[in-house]
Amino acid sequence: MNHQSRMMCCLGSLAVALLLKAGCAHASLLPWSALQGRSVVLVTGRHDASVPNDDALVRAHLQALGLRVTTVTDAAPAMEAAGASLIVISSTADANVLGDKYARTPVPVFTWDTHDYPNLGLTGPRLHHDYDVVDPVQHFAESFSVLYGYGANSTSQLSRAAGLKPQLFGTLYLEPATVGWGHPGPGGRVIVDFNGTPRQAGVFTYERDATLADGRTAPARRVGFYLSDANFHLLTAVHGPAARDPQLRDWYRGLALFDAAIRWALSPPPPLPIYDPAALQARIARIAHGRKILFVERINAGEGRHADAAIVAHLQQLGFDVVIADQMAPQSRADGMNLVIISSTCSKYKLANKYVDVKAPLISLEGLLSDTLHFAGRDRYADYGEHGEEKESEDPPTRYLDIVGAWSPMAAGLPPGPVQVTGHAGVLKWARPTADAIVIATLPGEAYQRAIFGYPAGATMADGFVAPARRALLPLDNPTYDDLTVQGKALFDAVVLWALGGSAAAH
Repeated sequence: MNHQSRMMCCLGSLAVALLLKAGCAHASLLPWSALQGRSVVLVTGRHDASVPNDDALVRAHLQALGLRVTTVTDAAPAMEAAGASLIVISSTADANVLGDKYARTPVPVFTWDTHDYPNLGLTGPRLHHDYDVVDPVQHFAESFSVLYGYGANSTSQLSRAAGLKPQLFGTLYLEPATVGWGHPGPGGRVIVDFNGTPRQAGVFTYERDATLADGRTAPARRVGFYLSDANFHLLTAVHGPAARDPQLRDWYRGLALFDAAIRWALSPPPPLPIYDPAALQARIARIAHGRKILFVERINAGEGRHADAAIVAHLQQLGFDVVIADQMAPQSRADGMNLVIISSTCSKYKLANKYVDVKAPLISLEGLLSDTLHFAGRDRYADYGEHGEEKESEDPPTRYLDIVGAWSPMAAGLPPGPVQVTGHAGVLKWARPTADAIVIATLPGEAYQRAIFGYPAGATMADGFVAPARRALLPLDNPTYDDLTVQGKALFDAVVLWALGGSAAAH
């Protein structure tokens, strides 16, 4: 998205921005009452009477929700969707006819046309690897396994609106059925996965301005859903006395998930943050007074000692009361603190398992602590690692990160794409968080090596650990802070503000 488009989006979201200034945590989902009469364009294929499909049922359901639905064929020009509030693409539409006509539309898109995912940039182009359609003829056994999905994300607005929990639930009623899955790009969020792997996402989303699989950015919200031609009527739902049983209610979530995804797509996205390092520091300074930060470091460390001192001085200049603790100090030093920051000078073997369950928000500057802090799995070089570490990394030093979550305030208003975060090429760390994480930046050329990300409070982290407060990774090697560019320091400040739940930390 170019600068002019970003500015137009910001102006278009002025009302939501004003809510932020008033202290609103984020742009909320609109109630159904506010969505009545919204215009939806349903894109379908040419219907063959001998081949069943549920397009008419979908249309009737959307109308029952209070939406105005217009049906167009896959051959219709994209301009026929102009002015719509939402474009819904059925799998009966032919992906070869559709092409990429809806890829750049600034209208939200909700689709279960799996073969069209690559055209929209939602996944890569490789069938069976980036996306797939599982059907009872070709994949009989697997067509039963996808009758069960896993709630991979419990903290997103969509998941909460659907009542989705991090556990198995029934996607469709019990008969073999065709479903689709996709492996979203670096800016996508997996809501539901199949077979316990986020690579097989049954439901996934992109926020406006999130980086798609093809490197472009989403011009509006995007949703991929697991349906196929004729199984909308098989979406699970619970009614009557069964709805009072919490176990049954949490199992039959298919239709509620569909409705929540429609509602999420129709709701306004959060306002795009503006890159203004001075204003960012001013916002932090307004909330810093009286707040305590515990800075955990290796006291008297060699490399990195000066950088630790510079970080502490910066936080103090912003107005925080900073308490320094050695890595060997007990976790009780965090009692009464508003934020804990762990320096990259800390040794995993000296820090041990401290601060994992601390009730205060926590930022780790050391990516190699990702396993002990439950930020990622336990396999070094697969679940976490580094670029540029001599004798320990095959990847060269770098000074860049790729911004993939530009929509989040943690991105400090930086545009999508590469950003120089340090003056010189050096060591930068990465990890592979769970689907509950909000991903901001990745390492160059490695879309799934996440360098900056945050877990909201209540998020399911690695090993099933539930975050007691916000958690974030901001991977700076021992001396890196001294070499941060203006953009790098803005990212540091933005993550601190988000961790503290400041008024500009929308997500």
